[in-house]
Amino acid sequence: MTVFRGYVRIIKRNLNSIIMYVAIFMTICIVIQNAMANSGMTDGFSSMKMNVAVIDRDGGVVADTLKALMERDQKVVEIEDDAQVMQEELYYGNVEYILIVPEGAEEKLRQGEACVESITDPGTYSAYYAQAQVTNLLNQIRVCLASGMELEEACKNALALGENEAKVTLLDVNGNAGLRPDYNYFFAYLPYAFLGATIMTMSLILMEFKKKEIRSRMQSSAVPFWKQILSMVAAFLIVGMLIWAIFLVIQTILYQGGIFTSGHVMLYLLNSLACILVAQSLGFFTGTVANGSGALNGMNNVISLGLCFLGGIFVPLEMLGDGVTKVSQFLPTYWYSVVNGLLGDYAVLGSELIGTVWMGLLIQVLFAAAIFALTLIIRRRQIQEA
Repeated sequence: MTVFRGYVRIIKRNLNSIIMYVAIFMTICIVIQNAMANSGMTDGFSSMKMNVAVIDRDGGVVADTLKALMERDQKVVEIEDDAQVMQEELYYGNVEYILIVPEGAEEKLRQGEACVESITDPGTYSAYYAQAQVTNLLNQIRVCLASGMELEEACKNALALGENEAKVTLLDVNGNAGLRPDYNYFFAYLPYAFLGATIMTMSLILMEFKKKEIRSRMQSSAVPFWKQILSMVAAFLIVGMLIWAIFLVIQTILYQGGIFTSGHVMLYLLNSLACILVAQSLGFFTGTVANGSGALNGMNNVISLGLCFLGGIFVPLEMLGDGVTKVSQFLPTYWYSVVNGLLGDYAVLGSELIGTVWMGLLIQVLFAAAIFALTLIIRRRQIQEA
């Protein structure tokens, strides 16, 4: 109990730093999730609008129709008809696509020639979508003209064709109407917050115990090494469970119950618990091997960002290459992402999917145990060499 009280005392001494790190990484997690929600990704497919500019040098009905098309499907930005200004607007990202309607556009359209020009930032894939819209509208106008319509009528009918919307119904094959709940995206980015906050808080505490005077007193103590480790584990579990509980409360408030409204609530809890155990084992490791705050910050960034990028936290698993995926399967964050994805995609899990979930949870726990055992060996050697 003496060693345990020592850990608790140091935890209280560093409580402000612990709260600060938890708040920082929790805020980052929430900001990332909200950015995803604002982009429409949490609500399924939705069309994205980009900033475009229309330069009208013709002043005819074709230019008006093209501008109406851009105003309907994109965000039209007014800019000057100056080459330098256009280049600056593209360079600074204020616009992604500039449509130029030159003089004589109507006559060129009637003759089947190219009647518009465009300027885009090279390599911007979204500009191809706007260009396709323009090309499609011009082709429809030509078809209407070929059928005997006047130019104004042809432009009006061609523009109206794009207003027709097909009714789409999502098949509810997974029991969730084809959509993931918002709180699932919150849990998708939770490993970064867990890793960052837990590694920093646990390492701060361990750095205190690595001081020479404290290490000497513990080494000369009558308390065996294994009891010291048990006391440390008990103290760290309290900190880890506190961090875990804080995030659960936050998601409950943000999403009106969050995972507690889901039929997979126990699996969500187990997956997040396995993740916090992984984070604690890595925090134990970094705190043991780091020699100072500079090294600690560097190791925290490498471990947390590396595991999140390779494990499918920041980059969807579907976008990882085959080579990266083979390596990622050895990482706990990969299996956390797999489990969280299944819980978000399926309202009802079949036997095969349940097996994948349990395997993912087991791999995370085994990874945490392996890192913990390795760190114990390192720590024992450090004590013996002191």
